[in-house]
Amino acid sequence: MNERLRELRDHLGLSQKAFGDQVDIGQSTIAMFEKGQRSLRDIHIKRICTEFNVNEKWLRTGEGSMFKESSDSVDTLHEIIRSFDIEQLELMKECLDMIIKEKESDKGSILNFQRTVTRPVYDLPASAGTGQFLDGYSYTNMEFPEYAVPPSSTFGVRIAGDSMEPEYFDDDIVFVRQQPTLENGDIGIFVLNGEGYLKQFEIMDDGYSLVSLNSKYPDIHITEGCAIRIVGKVLGKYSLS
Repeated sequence: MNERLRELRDHLGLSQKAFGDQVDIGQSTIAMFEKGQRSLRDIHIKRICTEFNVNEKWLRTGEGSMFKESSDSVDTLHEIIRSFDIEQLELMKECLDMIIKEKESDKGSILNFQRTVTRPVYDLPASAGTGQFLDGYSYTNMEFPEYAVPPSSTFGVRIAGDSMEPEYFDDDIVFVRQQPTLENGDIGIFVLNGEGYLKQFEIMDDGYSLVSLNSKYPDIHITEGCAIRIVGKVLGKYSLS
C-alpha cells in the first residue's frame, strides 16, 4: 500500500507536506507511510479516499482504477434531469436555490456559534527528533474548537505510535504547556538523547523514569549522563478521528 500512496501523491503532483496538509496528516507521517515504516490505519485510508476521490479498493489492494468512477445512481439522476422540460427545470432550480440558502444559513449559524482557537502543532518524530520545539521549526498552525483547548497550553504535538494507549492514540494531538519541571505522575513531552517522547514522569528512589501507559513497552530509567530535557506538561488531547 505504501507504493500506491506514493504513486497517488506523484499523480496529484503534491509534495509530502502539501498532501499531508489536505488530509490533516503530518509530513513525517506521510514519509513513514511511503517508506513502509508505518501502516496506514482505516482512519487515514478513509480520509485520503474522501479528500482525493480515490478508489479505496485500489489503495488497499491495487485492484481497479485509482479514482472512483461515477456511481450508477448519479448517472440515473442525470438522465432523469435531462428528461425534464424547461418549466420543470426552472421549478427545480428555484427549489435548489432555496435549499442552498437554507443550508448556507445553517452553516453560518454553526460557525458563528462554535468559536475556535489556534495552536502551533508539531509532529513528535520530526520536531522532537532534532530536539527543537517552539523555535519556529517544523510546525503547522491549526484551528481547534475553543472548548477542546486548555487555555494555558502553549502548543500541540501530534502523537505517533501506541506506547501511551489506552489514553493517547496514534495521530491524537496533545496540548502542552511549556515548562521545565514536572511533578510525579504528570504526563509530559521529553527530549532524551535527541529523541522525542510522550511519557508519564515517575520519581524513583534512585532517580526517575519515563513510563509508558501501554504495558508492552518498558520504562525508560533516567541515569546520570543522559541528555534529557523536559519540554512541557500535557494538559489535554484532541482526537481527529
